[in-house]
Amino acid sequence: MKTKIFLILLLLAIIRLNQSWAQTSEDSIKAAFQETKDRLDGISENMATLNSDVAILKWVKISGYIQARYEYNDSSKNGVAGGYDVSKNLNANNFYIRRGRIKFTIQPGSSSKYVIYFDASKNTISLKETYVELYKNIGKHNLTLTFGQFNYPFGYEIEYSSSKRDFPERSLAETNLFKGERDRGVNLTWALPKYLQFNAGLFQGYGIEDKNFTWFDPTKAKDVIGRAKVKLGMVDFGLSGNWGKTYLPGSAAVSGVTTWYDVNGNGVIDPGEIKTTVPKAAVPALEKDKIRYGADAQVYLDFLPLGGTGFRGEYYQAKDNDKNERGWYLWLSQNIYTKFGAAARYDYWDPNTDSNAKNNATGTLSLALHYFWDSYVRVTAAYDIPHQLSGNSIFSKYSGDRKDNRFTLQFQFMF
Repeated sequence: MKTKIFLILLLLAIIRLNQSWAQTSEDSIKAAFQETKDRLDGISENMATLNSDVAILKWVKISGYIQARYEYNDSSKNGVAGGYDVSKNLNANNFYIRRGRIKFTIQPGSSSKYVIYFDASKNTISLKETYVELYKNIGKHNLTLTFGQFNYPFGYEIEYSSSKRDFPERSLAETNLFKGERDRGVNLTWALPKYLQFNAGLFQGYGIEDKNFTWFDPTKAKDVIGRAKVKLGMVDFGLSGNWGKTYLPGSAAVSGVTTWYDVNGNGVIDPGEIKTTVPKAAVPALEKDKIRYGADAQVYLDFLPLGGTGFRGEYYQAKDNDKNERGWYLWLSQNIYTKFGAAARYDYWDPNTDSNAKNNATGTLSLALHYFWDSYVRVTAAYDIPHQLSGNSIFSKYSGDRKDNRFTLQFQFMF
């Protein structure tokens, strides 16, 4: 009897112990499952954050280029170089960084874009561009509103990047009429289907490189710039206009003053001891008309076995402070298979077509040869031959022309 009771109690104890083990095992599994679930939730949150960060990074595009140069100049300069202050670089023979550009483009969607663009060259860092672009499609018409600091919508050469241009610098007409190529303002671009594009903008008018009016406009009126462009595939051409005002600062009146300096201390007015300041009337500040007109054309052909051929030309007519100016260039480019390219340009600039003084116009023949090291590096050897022109000629060299040819060897890396 005792044995039976013992066996029954032992059986009950085993059953109870098994139930306890089962409960413990179930609790452990639940705890492990919850821990795994928490970890997966954490990973999901991290992945969501990572996906968000990756999506933001997809909005950002970084691009730019570097132009490192060796430049050799002949014995004198006449101010035609665009790379540095020629008054301090007579007989220049230099290595330098002409352009070190980096651009950040942020485009979160198809309706807007934001750009900030820096240049690090010589010993300075400067802001070249920063603007917002808004896009709107109305039927087959594409509208773009640009607001900030950006290229003048005038002509062809201004908006053509220095990283693509065949020659070290832009034409003399462009560099004199549109210093820095950029200004602050607003521009509306209206692109019609296939062929036509129109630009209309309001700008400060002094550009980003004016030493006196860098960040403000002394004239109340803004510059109005308009452009019409026709794109026909192999042939493109455009017309541009710029209407604004130039500020001429005045000066205060100067009173006439007579002063006696008793140099020898003898109390007598001797010759040379009287100094007289001539009175001057006040000169009021003035605003003069600033007008520019331009016409440009580009022709692209692909009939030579060597590679593509490009012809470009542009004409400028301007009026500044009652002074008429004129300039133009003709530019030929030729690809030579896949590794080489060659180009030639003749550039004419007359800063005062009404001047009685002769020989104030400059004609520059520029030659360039390119070698494409790879998809990112282009090596360019260029030679510029500027001539002070005789009289009203567009080609004949003035007998007193200065020897100021310039050789440039440039290594460009673009990314």
